[in-house]
Amino acid sequence: MEAIDRQFGRPKGLLGSIVGHLMAFEHKSLHKAAIERLQLKDTDHVLEIGFGPGTAVKLAAQQADFVAGIDPSAEMVRQAARRNRAMIRTGRVELKQGSAISLPHPDGQFSVVFEIHSFHHWEDSQKGLMETFRVLRQGGQFLMCLNSMEFGSKRSEALQIAEKLRGVGFCKIDHQAHSFGHGGTFITAHRR
Repeated sequence: MEAIDRQFGRPKGLLGSIVGHLMAFEHKSLHKAAIERLQLKDTDHVLEIGFGPGTAVKLAAQQADFVAGIDPSAEMVRQAARRNRAMIRTGRVELKQGSAISLPHPDGQFSVVFEIHSFHHWEDSQKGLMETFRVLRQGGQFLMCLNSMEFGSKRSEALQIAEKLRGVGFCKIDHQAHSFGHGGTFITAHRR
């Protein structure tokens, strides 16, 4: 069971490919709800941290001007690139293998950053939040979608994350429970 759990954090090989397809199917309604919650505009430059199979990237690219993604799994980069092939060709989507703690993007590049079920897999949550803040432009928003099964995402945990976000410099922090998939919490924060 532990081997399967690890695949959700960094899918690889045949089992990782299967896990990616499972995530795409199982999280379809959550991805749609997250993108709707972002209220993207056609001028937005968006980053998804931990894009997995690339389904949310694809939805975001239908609305935003540009969508980038970073994921530590080479298997997920391959799967997401196949899923977003047409938008990659036009230059509207860019996917890279990498880490939340070292985002390969310049300061203030994105108006929107989001993660869906990847936060608890970040090597260092504090460094990841600092990097997120760095690449987000002034007035930009950051959406976290936490999974109650893996993270717990109870009110007390949402408040702890809100404190971490405040400590990095985020403001206007809000959290709301959701019932998509196994349930969880949306946390929205903004950069001044």
